[in-house]
Amino acid sequence: MKNLSVFQIGVYVACVIGVVVAMLIFTGTIPIGSSSTASLSGNLTMWGTIPYEDAINITNLVSQTYKNVTVSYKYEDPAHFHSDLVNALAAGNGPDLITVSSSDVMQDKPILLELPFASVPQSTYQATFVDQASQYLTDTGVLAFPLVIDPMVMYYNRDILTSAFATNPPATWDDVVALNKKITQKDDAGTLSLETIGLGTFDNIQHAKEILEMLIFQAGNPIVKFDTSLKKYVSTFSDNSGGSSAVTSAISFYTDFANATDTDHYSWNASLPNNLDQFISGNLAIYLGFASELQTIRAKNPNLNFDVAMVPERAKGTFKAVYGNMTGVGIIKSSKNIAADVAVAQLFTQQSSISALISLNPSYTPARKDMLADVSTDALQTTINRSAIISRSFLDPDPVQTSAFFKNYIGQINSGLIIPEAILTPGNSLLSSILDSIQKQVAGN
Repeated sequence: MKNLSVFQIGVYVACVIGVVVAMLIFTGTIPIGSSSTASLSGNLTMWGTIPYEDAINITNLVSQTYKNVTVSYKYEDPAHFHSDLVNALAAGNGPDLITVSSSDVMQDKPILLELPFASVPQSTYQATFVDQASQYLTDTGVLAFPLVIDPMVMYYNRDILTSAFATNPPATWDDVVALNKKITQKDDAGTLSLETIGLGTFDNIQHAKEILEMLIFQAGNPIVKFDTSLKKYVSTFSDNSGGSSAVTSAISFYTDFANATDTDHYSWNASLPNNLDQFISGNLAIYLGFASELQTIRAKNPNLNFDVAMVPERAKGTFKAVYGNMTGVGIIKSSKNIAADVAVAQLFTQQSSISALISLNPSYTPARKDMLADVSTDALQTTINRSAIISRSFLDPDPVQTSAFFKNYIGQINSGLIIPEAILTPGNSLLSSILDSIQKQVAGN
């Protein structure tokens, strides 16, 4: 066993103290703000993708709860968050805490402190938060604590559906296809003048990657999973179940909507404007977007007669899933004040903290189960809450590379250069390579 330096021993002891405090707070043994936590102190820095004006309510709660602890929050643009973070950590001036997206947790794993289940009980964690929160878990501990979710929902134009004599929004993808036959309008040359749903292409589809991943989830494939026998994360991209591929099925269904020769599905092509713009202008019946986009759509076209429903599911599927952007709080393992970090991270997950965040921006949806009970008097909120309960995201080891991959191959399928099955081998190879690289880095730390 290697000899530990005085500094390493100090960090270890602080970590032990921190996780013990975390366990006692998390299970309610120590009430937040009690004399048992009064000795916590320090000036912590936190970087996150939650806008500063939204996060300020939570950071103010810290100094109110722990009189000797302060948190300085810095907003980071998601586009360059990770590059800024890596550079800061390399220079020795990185933050103590960060917001962690459930889809980014895999690439953040090398820099995050893992709290063992002995300190943060797995059963308590999973009983407190929605199932998607399990993406912050490893086989031995917790990498982050969930705050809020932004689930994908279906926006639909009430006027267009009414004109097609549709009494309800589509509940299944089969319903979408049936509705497409009634709504989509095109001339003899195939030029579209009214579209049912924007699917099939990549560049002019808002959230194309997330929609593709959601379709794969609904077909029963997590894309990445932890293999208990191999004790590592592996790609399931090319997995077959009963001789069929969930990925191939999802990709085929998606791209059929941009296939002009497919009379049942054709509803979109690469020459059209962005699908969100088309929906806002009243020329698109259905838009798949996030719950947080509701206010933007209303503001851009106050006269648009639209409503919100849950994303369609597979007609014969038993696995309910929608894509959700979950945001949690993680601790940087190189932080010098682990005890305070853990206490603050736990404070952020309390009902009072999440309520304070939502009070400033109601577009956030809690990640706590006890805050997601049906709101029977508010149909819209009930739809969003139910979507959050079944939300999930892809454990993406490198969002930049995987996005480029989907864009490239969807483009080739649209152009008729390849068939959907051709995506399986290169996709699996890419994911396996990135996953192995990350896990070797984690093992080496």
